[in-house]
Amino acid sequence: MLEQLGPDIWIADGGTVSFFGIAYPTRMAVVRLADGGLWVWSPIKLGRDIEAAVSALGPVRHLVSPNKLHHLFLGQWSARFPEAKLWGPASTVAKISQLHFSGTLADRAPPDWAGQIDQYYFDNSRFLDELLFFHRESRTAIVGDYSQTFSDAFLKREWPWWARFLAKRVKMVEGWGYPPLEVRMTFVHRAAARAKVRALIAADPERVVVAHGEIVRGGGAEYLRRAFSWLL
Repeated sequence: MLEQLGPDIWIADGGTVSFFGIAYPTRMAVVRLADGGLWVWSPIKLGRDIEAAVSALGPVRHLVSPNKLHHLFLGQWSARFPEAKLWGPASTVAKISQLHFSGTLADRAPPDWAGQIDQYYFDNSRFLDELLFFHRESRTAIVGDYSQTFSDAFLKREWPWWARFLAKRVKMVEGWGYPPLEVRMTFVHRAAARAKVRALIAADPERVVVAHGEIVRGGGAEYLRRAFSWLL
């Protein structure tokens, strides 16, 4: 259920979820912090196997939503791990009012993981704001919807022909990794966002974990230059 990608970082893939009738794969990342607690990004559907695998790594201390679309299973995880703090950008906190969040996330990491996981907040798109993260120890960038790398095999298996055509046309595919067109078309204040992307690239990530598509397992900095070439 869990695959270790590097020092103190694991990923797990879940099932697909429907977004406007289109199947999207789900993936979460788990980082073990210096205090031994676990930082869980974009939790997938919680089952007994994944619960046991994660619990074996350490206590779950943080549950993180990178944007207002990655919240579907936060309630499950919060109920099972009531001691864990819930985190998300202001858009997630406002949307999921039935859950108690410990705080809203922006560019500055909270003390709980400052110096271990960097974060970059993009509120430039009226369609979707998002936090990108960088785990220093493993040199891994973690991206929700701002980079999508669907493989040909997945698209042929899961998407209708017209959606496959659009995905390839707007470069939401493996090798390019662009975000949805709605994000790019509504993106403003590009200079500030460009500086953040350049800072993430300058951190020299080796790999890039995305929520939707294929993981980039090498040459992460070069990949991000290509995936954000529409902005840079």
